Amino acid sequence: MSAEPRSVRWKRRAVTIPTMLAATFVAVIGLPIIVPALVVADLARARRRLPSLRVYLFVTQYAINDSVEILIAPWYWLLAGFGTALDSRASIRRHQRIQEWSVVLLARRAEQLLGVRVEVDDQSLRTLEPAPAIVLCRHANVLDASLPSLLYQRIGIQIRGVIMAELLADPGFDLLYRRLGSIFIARDSGAEARRAIGDLGTTLDRSTVAVIFPEGRLYGADVLDRVKTKLAASDPARARDIDGLRHVLPVRPGGVNALLDAAPAADVVVIAHTGLDDYPDFRSLARRVPVTEPLLVGAWRIPRGVVPTDPTERDRWLDHTWQAVDDWIDDHKDASPRRG
Repeated sequence: MSAEPRSVRWKRRAVTIPTMLAATFVAVIGLPIIVPALVVADLARARRRLPSLRVYLFVTQYAINDSVEILIAPWYWLLAGFGTALDSRASIRRHQRIQEWSVVLLARRAEQLLGVRVEVDDQSLRTLEPAPAIVLCRHANVLDASLPSLLYQRIGIQIRGVIMAELLADPGFDLLYRRLGSIFIARDSGAEARRAIGDLGTTLDRSTVAVIFPEGRLYGADVLDRVKTKLAASDPARARDIDGLRHVLPVRPGGVNALLDAAPAADVVVIAHTGLDDYPDFRSLARRVPVTEPLLVGAWRIPRGVVPTDPTERDRWLDHTWQAVDDWIDDHKDASPRRG
């Protein structure tokens, strides 16, 4: 993918950075007024667990984290020789530390305020190592976008993500994740996106993994029905292969194949999870907080030697792999007792 013109980047940041800083200031300075008002509003509706307050505090924490990243980014740029050594080991480590701080703090607040707690077994954690690897993660809610970072930073492995360009509207993502080697691609950008993803794959080493959400969008039952109907008309053979999917969308193979071709020595790690299935977006989650079911996470490793090299066989392998994710969700959905 061609580099984003600097003029386009800074025109966007001239809007997103002041907007985020101003929103954070208003959210924080307004706490003494807004918090009591939200408590009264929740209690007036018999919402004794104060969902409106919880969501407001979580969003405020997110904004604070983003603003910290915005304010520290220029100093890190100066420390990296006025931006000339942003890819140096010292610069990468500085940016990793602020990313780790942000992800861990938000995960803690998600559990304390929203009720979202992550449960992952030791066997799954062991399969994450070693690097390099290509990580395929399910995508069911905006909160799971940070799940691979949360898991991998525990073991000191850096992630480089394939991220939708819409998230450039978040200046924290724009400034921090770009410097850590992640790429932002426009939706349905085709060959250009595959080239960018392939370039990312060539950068993997023993300290990094590439993370991609191969469904290409958030899961939704209506979306799954539309995709199945479309495939039934355009590709009946594949439609039969993916007909058993119930909880995930079919893989969009272009980006995954670009990574596999660019990193021929990398194993594949699959991350499945369940617990956010009933909340396709943050708004639907906000109406139910604090949620009572945990976010159950499972991961398994596929040695590179079993991944087909033939393009047609590999596409079928991807469909079968994603069917295994669907089956895992079916086996674990509602498996844990809910908290009262």
